Amino acid sequence: MSTVGRFALKVFLWLPICFGIWYFASILFAVPLASTLDVVMTWLFPDLVQAVARNGNALLAVLRVEAMPGELNTPPADAAIAFAINPLKYGYGVPLYSALVLAIPDDEETGKLWHWLLGMLILFLAQVFGLAAEILKDLAFGMEAARAQLGFSAFGHEMLALAYQLGYLILPSLAPIMIWAAQFRRQVADLR
Repeated sequence: MSTVGRFALKVFLWLPICFGIWYFASILFAVPLASTLDVVMTWLFPDLVQAVARNGNALLAVLRVEAMPGELNTPPADAAIAFAINPLKYGYGVPLYSALVLAIPDDEETGKLWHWLLGMLILFLAQVFGLAAEILKDLAFGMEAARAQLGFSAFGHEMLALAYQLGYLILPSLAPIMIWAAQFRRQVADLR
């Protein structure tokens, strides 16, 4: 079997293991995501976002705006407004990246560990970006009162839609491969 074939086989063997660990540990991954988003969103939008908290392996965005009944399935205006966000859809690149790192032939396991930690940090930041874009998208396009408070222009709405699509469709799928290829370019070149 060729080097590429052995590498691909290792990735496919590691992938279900990494996916299972990631999925069942997602409740732990939600803790730093909720904490980071809480700090960022309440600092950037203190009049709109009251808190971002963990709710199991999901996140709960608690809003300060008054919504009209029927917007985002909200209760009447005098009740607390919150909506859940699933962070798993922004983090499915984590098991792929981990499987790629585990499968690549490398002489230094310590170097692999440092590369993996750096990659995980970058993937974490990509997740935060995607989740923040989703919260803002829900505010700007789903709630009339929040749209008025945000005050985005037509161009701002287009940029928000672009950021949401980038954070939801592009980054989770391409970031793990790009990070891995950049970190292990010498080993990737040797895969022939």
